[in-house]
Amino acid sequence: MGAYLIRRFLQSILVFFLVLIFTFSLPYFEPGGLNAIAIDILGNHAPPATIHAFNVTNGFTENYFVRLWQYVDGLIFHGSLGYSYKTSQPVWTIIGIYVPRTIWLALISLVLTIVIALPLGLIQAARRNTFLDYSATSVLFIMYGIPAFLLCLLLQSFFSYGITHLPLPPTSINAFQIFTDPVPFILPVASLTLLSLAFLSRFMRSAVLDVLVQDYIRTAKAKGCSELRVLARHAFRNAIGPIIIILGVFLPGLLGGALIIEYSFNYQGLGYETVASALNLDTPTVLGITLLVTIFTLLGNLLADIMLGVVNPRVRVEGK
Repeated sequence: MGAYLIRRFLQSILVFFLVLIFTFSLPYFEPGGLNAIAIDILGNHAPPATIHAFNVTNGFTENYFVRLWQYVDGLIFHGSLGYSYKTSQPVWTIIGIYVPRTIWLALISLVLTIVIALPLGLIQAARRNTFLDYSATSVLFIMYGIPAFLLCLLLQSFFSYGITHLPLPPTSINAFQIFTDPVPFILPVASLTLLSLAFLSRFMRSAVLDVLVQDYIRTAKAKGCSELRVLARHAFRNAIGPIIIILGVFLPGLLGGALIIEYSFNYQGLGYETVASALNLDTPTVLGITLLVTIFTLLGNLLADIMLGVVNPRVRVEGK
């Protein structure tokens, strides 16, 4: 197990550097190359001398590999994500205030999704091909297929401007206001949860159905175990392994889904800042957010491998 985790950790480092190189190289493929950044900031009518001075000041005239090494050196040894060309502030200072807001939003939605989706998938598998199974499947497929921005607009129209008057999230919030005053955050959390329910519950249903046809399930039933005991102690415990792997990449997926949710509800989080930075061509900020989400994704995968070894002893045995 230890050798397996070391191998997975080294693979994660390799993936991280590949993502870093790819995102760092994207500005070179824009029309006009690196000059596009100077033109966007200085204006279309900026004289060539001014554009050249801007490029020299920001190191754009350096060789590609020199710039890449300078960025990697600042990131690895100094924890710096660079500076924003728009605000002349460190990227970490800009996105640092948004990260806790998005993490709390994603974690609360993840907890609600697990609490609802896993029992729902278990019940659907136990009552497969019944009216309950068909009804839940139909509703979940609608939730899975509906665009995120459309769901946000429908929830706002129905609950904020319709029969109820739920307030929308304030434009300026602190990271813990979601706990001290949770009412304005009901709709963003509900939107992110509804968009995630279908995928996880359907996966849970499939995993449980694969377990229910195993010989040890028939043996447990033959011994007189109740249906609840069979589902809880045998089916659920053996189906949870694949679910843990899915959950490892689920949290980063929620961070990506929060991009549209936050922008739709004007929720000042990491997703909102990503859209704003992309529209403003703030390349260092977009690059910093991309690397941060990549780190969350890799950590999620690594944590899933560890948790799978905890719940499934066979993984530890095979690791040895």
